[in-house]
Amino acid sequence: MERKLLKSKESKIRQLTKKEKLLLIILGFVLFLWLSNKFVLTPQAEKMSALEAKKRDLDSKIVDINNKLKMEEKMKKEWEILHKRRNDILSNYFPVLDQSQIIYLLNDLMVDDRVKITDFNFDRPSVEEIGEMDVKEMSVSIPFRGNYDGIVNIAKSIETSPRRILLDSLSMDILANDELSGNMSLKVYSLEGLLPDDDQNTIYVVNDNDSGEGSPFTSFNDYKKDNEEDDIEESVADISSEIDSDGQQNSYILNDFESVNYSFIPSNELINGDVISSTIRKSGKYSLRFEYNILALEEENRAYIDMSSSNIEFKYPPESINIWVNAYGYSPGTLGMRFRTQDGEDIDVIASEGISWLGWSNIETKPPLDLSLYPLKLTHLYYELPYNRDDYGVLLIDKLEAIYPISEDNNANDAPINDFYIVQSGDTVASISKKIYGTIAYKNEIIKNNSLNSYDILPVGKVLVLIRR
Repeated sequence: MERKLLKSKESKIRQLTKKEKLLLIILGFVLFLWLSNKFVLTPQAEKMSALEAKKRDLDSKIVDINNKLKMEEKMKKEWEILHKRRNDILSNYFPVLDQSQIIYLLNDLMVDDRVKITDFNFDRPSVEEIGEMDVKEMSVSIPFRGNYDGIVNIAKSIETSPRRILLDSLSMDILANDELSGNMSLKVYSLEGLLPDDDQNTIYVVNDNDSGEGSPFTSFNDYKKDNEEDDIEESVADISSEIDSDGQQNSYILNDFESVNYSFIPSNELINGDVISSTIRKSGKYSLRFEYNILALEEENRAYIDMSSSNIEFKYPPESINIWVNAYGYSPGTLGMRFRTQDGEDIDVIASEGISWLGWSNIETKPPLDLSLYPLKLTHLYYELPYNRDDYGVLLIDKLEAIYPISEDNNANDAPINDFYIVQSGDTVASISKKIYGTIAYKNEIIKNNSLNSYDILPVGKVLVLIRR
């Protein structure tokens, strides 16, 4: 009975025909293609489309970056021009509203034997709104007594001030002896908005009478400073550095860093630093303190000291350009100078490869000798670090000077080094002396060297000879 049942079941199961097997194979292949398309090909196509869109976006960014890199040099020059213009504008105003500095300047300007000035009365600094700017200003009230011509002369001399001073009001009363008495009100401004407590930047004014005989502020004869011997040694070193073995060298100080007419410029965002005044000096009263922190990962890794506002120009190459540098530590960095031709071409000259000394050292640099490049302007000092290095430190810089051979005239007298000045609209001999030398004391020298008379009107465009100092 069981055998019959098994045979009946086996008889019901039959083998697939060749056509049926072929159809099953085709069905499986179609199913494979469908699954591959749905789960493999379609996602891959979507990813490729996304990657192509991302590639196009990156290509567009690369084009933008390349365009910006092409404009980098142009933007850098435009920035330097704007920075110079800014410094030129700021140099015409007081950096800080410091009463002592203002008094020094007014004492030099308001000099006339026909007028007696007994006092300067200062108001508290305040903020004045000029257009959209908040500017710090200070009023100065000056009582006076004298004759009319002298008062007018003093009022005109204020216009020659290298730092802008506004004559706000002038009141006068006549006295019994035909003299005038009255009050003059002046206003001084600080465009940088700094008060003496905010910043140590002041105008250095040379006062020849600081140690005059009879001054109550001079020291007694036996007083000796702790660093007097060091000062004497520095003075001897300064003198010896200006004379060669034959005594035939003449030095001309280009910048003694007594005023802050310089600024810090990094070559890229990985470079930080600052430039400020320091009382640790080689000559004068101040030096330049150069602080740098450089991570050298770009093509150019330099910390620049912008000297363009100093207007240092060479008409002819000196024998050398010397600068005193005080190093506090050794370093692999390179010190250099950047010159600029009248065509706007920058020329870099290495002053020292590596900082290999400690303390003060006189670094000698040979300027370009190709006369076709001149006139040349010294626009920057720089400190550069090799690629893939990092370094930070402080250098003190002082007494930048040019060394020329001594020239003699036909009478064997030393011939001075001269500069030239083109007269501008509104210039007078006194204002030119004030602009170039910081004082009107050299106006008679200018008159003599240019065969002028004191009453001559200077025509615009006239070329004057000025002695370098």
